[in-house]
Amino acid sequence: MNEYYFIGGDNKEYGPYSVDQIKGLVAENRLNGSSNMRTAGGDWKPASTYPELGLQAGPAQGYRQAALNPQAIQQMVSGPAIFMMVLSIISIPLTLLGLAGSILGGSAGFFDNLPPEMREQFMLQGVAGIIQYSLSLIAHIIILIGAIKMKSLRSYGLAMTASILSILFQCGCCCLGLGAGIWALVILSKPEVKSMFAQNKMMH
Repeated sequence: MNEYYFIGGDNKEYGPYSVDQIKGLVAENRLNGSSNMRTAGGDWKPASTYPELGLQAGPAQGYRQAALNPQAIQQMVSGPAIFMMVLSIISIPLTLLGLAGSILGGSAGFFDNLPPEMREQFMLQGVAGIIQYSLSLIAHIIILIGAIKMKSLRSYGLAMTASILSILFQCGCCCLGLGAGIWALVILSKPEVKSMFAQNKMMH
């Protein structure tokens, strides 16, 4: 009796499975006729090429799974994901410093010797700074988490959110975050990338 192996949405190999086990995975929508599969010692082929499984080739999740190349898709998303990760890792401590400065500047008697009009103006700027840095810190943390998820082809929605926040908050210097966010959105909009995220979600 043949034993079967297949590539999951996380680009890992699973198996061995019997015919009945494979049919059970198909019934759970975890596999389809276009999933990459092989027998022990055999070459990778679409599951539909194994007649004993009774599968038909065809699109899944609206895209042709046979055209998916997990390694190529992983490389596509890794670039912008790592870019956003690096920028957010740099931005988080800088934002924390800015937040600490805004808090300490308004609470350490720094404004006491200023004229009332100037003191009020600087205090308002201090409050605005605390709010701005707090929002920025939250955004950069979400960007970091979303970029990590994107690199592992998990949580499409969070990856999209991280990309948009990267554009809005432009994490990093010289507007590098803007470029990273746009790059990520372009990659995430590709049908094969969407399909791989969807396939990965079905596997878990």
